[in-house]
Amino acid sequence: MKPAEYWQKRAEQVGDLQHAKAGQYTKSLYKEYERAKRGIQRDIEVFYERYASNNGISLAEARKQLSSGELKEFKITLEEFTDRAKNNKDGKWTKQLNNTYYRTRVSRLEALEMQIDGQIRMLAHKQEQGLTDLLGDVYKDTYYRTTYEIQKGLGAFTVSFAKLDTVAVDRIIKTPWLGGNFSTRVWGNTDKLASQLSTTLTQSIISGRSTAQTSAELAKRMNVSFRAAETLINTETAHIVTEATFDGYRESGVVKKYQFVATLSERTCPTCGSMDGRTFKLSEKMTGINAAPLHPRCRCTTVASFPDYEDVGQRIAHDETYVDGDMEYSQWKKKYVD
Repeated sequence: MKPAEYWQKRAEQVGDLQHAKAGQYTKSLYKEYERAKRGIQRDIEVFYERYASNNGISLAEARKQLSSGELKEFKITLEEFTDRAKNNKDGKWTKQLNNTYYRTRVSRLEALEMQIDGQIRMLAHKQEQGLTDLLGDVYKDTYYRTTYEIQKGLGAFTVSFAKLDTVAVDRIIKTPWLGGNFSTRVWGNTDKLASQLSTTLTQSIISGRSTAQTSAELAKRMNVSFRAAETLINTETAHIVTEATFDGYRESGVVKKYQFVATLSERTCPTCGSMDGRTFKLSEKMTGINAAPLHPRCRCTTVASFPDYEDVGQRIAHDETYVDGDMEYSQWKKKYVD
């Protein structure tokens, strides 16, 4: 059986690989945020060009009703948003769009708010889909790599472990934890952002801010929202890494205990530092208490803890199909998974 250093190094490598994927996805989401900000800026510019005078625009002027021609133009925009909202799972956005569409009186400010709201809800839909893909991949890769590392470390490769299917993985990554799942948190953050942008927009008009000033204020709110999204991505990734790792432990049939491993650095929080090296039974695992993430952006991990006997590797050979020796992960996956 491999020494303790082997297990810790391998666990950290698996975790680092998954967090690197989260980092790549965060970069792509940043581009989507920038695209949404540009769209909002264009909406603001059109609004001011159409309705503002040299002295800006008053709240009373902003609250005037759209003309029949403007209302017709606005409803075309609503139709475009409605088409894109078809995959909105709870249907709330679609209902909101439909309710507005059938109104005969819509103010200029309401129309602008709906356009901005549409931009950020399209962004949320992309984020939800992106996280679904990311977390599904993270779960599968972590589960199989954990299974592989246990088998390799114990010196016996076997087919005796559960294979994953798409439905099962989707159910696992969407299982609520600590009051919600990634989807509810994405849309919760979006509702919060929508409210903040609406308030900021009204305050900008009341304060007589220019087009550039208003756009800048809204961009600040978007930047704060992106940082919250980044935290969500990292935290949800850490949670799924933990879930997949523990499922790998359970499936092995030999791992009964685990050791908490803190990512030790000058930024390690006291809570994680105090947990480093502590051993628990698998049955005692509690996310946020003795299993990562203990806090937002937590990068801690765990390692399998084995009973102290020499030939533990033979216990994973539940059937007659096992091979002692070394095999690279890609070879193992091709032979036993794909």
